[in-house]
Amino acid sequence: PNTYFAKPLALSPLVCAAFGWENTGKDIIKCRHPKCGATICIAFHPSLNEESHDRLCQKYLDMLVSSHTSGCPFRSFASRWSKVMHQGGSKAVHCVRKSKRADIITEENNSEYLMNRVSEVLSDSKTNFYVPPYFLSLSDEFLRFEDCTGDGSITRDRVKEGALQIRDKLRARLDGGSKIDVKVPDAVTIFCRKVLPDADIDNLLYQKENMMKVPYLLSTFGWAPCEGSVGEKAGVIVKCRICQAKIWLASSLSTDEETFRKRRRIDTKGDATLKLIDSHRVYCPYVSGFSFGPGRQSDLPGWKVVVSNLLRSTTHTSVGGNSECEQKFVNKKCSVQ
Repeated sequence: PNTYFAKPLALSPLVCAAFGWENTGKDIIKCRHPKCGATICIAFHPSLNEESHDRLCQKYLDMLVSSHTSGCPFRSFASRWSKVMHQGGSKAVHCVRKSKRADIITEENNSEYLMNRVSEVLSDSKTNFYVPPYFLSLSDEFLRFEDCTGDGSITRDRVKEGALQIRDKLRARLDGGSKIDVKVPDAVTIFCRKVLPDADIDNLLYQKENMMKVPYLLSTFGWAPCEGSVGEKAGVIVKCRICQAKIWLASSLSTDEETFRKRRRIDTKGDATLKLIDSHRVYCPYVSGFSFGPGRQSDLPGWKVVVSNLLRSTTHTSVGGNSECEQKFVNKKCSVQ
């Protein structure tokens, strides 16, 4: 929202909404329940140091619970999950202090570090979690991040289901001669190559089905067509079902490849078009992961978790379930544990 921004991830619009709050004015959130109506003003002075900023953030987190009236149903819900996060959040895997982010960015260039973090992300431990539990009851979209199967099958199935739905919607909205192109970000290719150098990225991201490439990519990174007008432009509007970001997905006539490229340059010049990762809002789990309290958040963004699960799914579905690619994945994982 334009009136609620520059807030820490622990107080993101997603967290506030989960605990029953909605933005009604500049830095103001209000309980959605008609019999409560409690309000909170959340603001941080720019001169606060990190320690003071985190203390104030924790006070606001406590107020997300205590400011609801005693009879408000959101109060018990928020109170219950606040206790769970306080007791278990510090044990959650891949949770780091934000002051260490610079070190992590540097370490991400080390393949051993990457495999170690991916192994943690995909841990089967029932005491650890990637998604704060209170989100899981709000939307099925969060399930692809919290895949406890060990073989990535939940993520794979949900991505495929989303891709099929997207394909049908795109067919209904686009003319037969239109074509949509979505570019795989370099960061995704680099990440896949570091985690599993022998991975077939084309098979991983769209099952080698060229007609399904765009639906699979959109689904993998959390996008889906939505209702909306694009004026005279050719294309559709896509939306993230978690952060609600909307962006134009450009299309062009596909008479031949050269014509398509020329037309696309003309149609998209000067327009904001979809970027699979960067078009999400800054607090979206696909970009920032999740917060487990002031200054503590997952050190892998959601898109890496989804892609990691798909990598595991790819190795487990290889012929015979014990391909050379899978064996290398296992050997590399064991070498860093």
